[in-house]
Amino acid sequence: MKNKLTLLTLALFLFLTHEITAQTAGDFFNRAARSYVKSDKENALKEVNQGLGQFPNDSKLKALKEKLEKEQEEEQQEQQQDQQQQNDQNQSQDSEGEQGDNQSEQKDGEQSEEDKAKEGQEGKDPSQQSEEAGENANDQMDANLADQQKRMEAMREKLKSMNLTPEQAAQILESLNAAELRYIQENKKKPTQRPKRGLPDW
Repeated sequence: MKNKLTLLTLALFLFLTHEITAQTAGDFFNRAARSYVKSDKENALKEVNQGLGQFPNDSKLKALKEKLEKEQEEEQQEQQQDQQQQNDQNQSQDSEGEQGDNQSEQKDGEQSEEDKAKEGQEGKDPSQQSEEAGENANDQMDANLADQQKRMEAMREKLKSMNLTPEQAAQILESLNAAELRYIQENKKKPTQRPKRGLPDW
């Protein structure tokens, strides 16, 4: 009798532990959903795949798996786009750097010419010196205009790569400026009042 009672207790214990450890499709779905909410998408996909291994026809697990796989594909596409944009920016910066090197070489050449002109001016009369100074000023203004035009062209190229017109860029800047002003106005520091004497703080 004692043996039967022990066997019956053991069988009941095994049955209960099996019931406790037995997992339903809902259990897998719930664990996967918790992982998804915690932004642990890899673990969520792992739970879904385990659940589908035991319950291949469960519609909730299938739907969650499709959603997770779709989000993974979107993230990969975004990463590829970001990397492509970064590569484009690096290339444009490299080309701008080369233009800057060319400009600095030109400026060095202009400076050496200016130095030569100054050396030659020391032996000339004042009227010739003023004429040459005016010509140098005009040359310098022309060089500044050329630099500004090159910078504008580079900016237009950047805007084209971002599919923005200069008007759209100006609108974006204006809206950001307006938002910043609103934020500053809303968060102005309000004057504090001193507590009145004789009255409790509460």
